[in-house]
Amino acid sequence: MGKTLFAGLLVSLVIFAGCTAKGGPSGSATASAPGFGGDVTVTITLENGKITKVDADGPEETDGIGSRALLQLPAQIVQRNSTGINAISGATVTSKAILDAAKAAKDQIK
Repeated sequence: MGKTLFAGLLVSLVIFAGCTAKGGPSGSATASAPGFGGDVTVTITLENGKITKVDADGPEETDGIGSRALLQLPAQIVQRNSTGINAISGATVTSKAILDAAKAAKDQIK
């Protein structure tokens, strides 16, 4: 009887493991945060809880400085699947705006 009960429990665990919800939220959202030259707007896309796309726009950010953060950080956010990354050296204000807006946008997706 002990082996039968154990086998039954094992089968139940396997069945229930296959029924659990996979992934997380999916969708896109946009948020803004104040940058060095003006507002920075970020649109983030999640698929099953994973960050798959990030677009950042800050037309008033300093060319060659803030623009570096606008180009580099979105790819880093996707690659690391996180908004908890370091700022781009020399573009701290723009970097913080990108990361704050990305986090706010991500938090909107349920």
